[in-house]
Amino acid sequence: MTPGSEQFSRNKYSIGVDIGIGALFFILVKLTDDLPLSALVTAGAGLAVVVAQRFVKVDLLGGLAIFGIVMLLISAGFSWFFQDDWAVKMKSTILGVLVATITLGDAVFNKGRYFGGRLLRYMMEPMDPQRLAFGLGVLGLVMAGVNWLFAEFTSQDTWLYYTSFGDFLLTVVLMLAVMRYARTEP
Repeated sequence: MTPGSEQFSRNKYSIGVDIGIGALFFILVKLTDDLPLSALVTAGAGLAVVVAQRFVKVDLLGGLAIFGIVMLLISAGFSWFFQDDWAVKMKSTILGVLVATITLGDAVFNKGRYFGGRLLRYMMEPMDPQRLAFGLGVLGLVMAGVNWLFAEFTSQDTWLYYTSFGDFLLTVVLMLAVMRYARTEP
């Protein structure tokens, strides 16, 4: 078994859960045209996965489960508190800046040992955890900025397509750049 297939085999369920939750949000918005309701239902589905994790042996949540749960609760609280389409669209920008700041703090003050170290389990090549955390922090700031541009200057439908599909594609491209930056020579 190659290293890449080992990582995929270990993480395929958590990847599937992430894709499923994203698809649920997209479908709910298209069916209801209600961003706050869709965000809350999606957060509820995420919490149901947390509960289900206690009863199954496969990893449904990935390597940053506690961090993901905290962000899920913050996201749900944000949607519930504001109950506004604009606030739901800006949630990715606000939380993105928050997470990017925390990740950059980990890179600068902790040499990337928390976020970078945990994300190394998904990498197929040796990488420097500090450079990985720093690159991810910058990636988070860029993604937050792009989300802000789409939320502010495009229609809700255009933003929904971007946040459901374009966001992923841009993240993949930028993540490849981060991985190249963080790569260490064997």
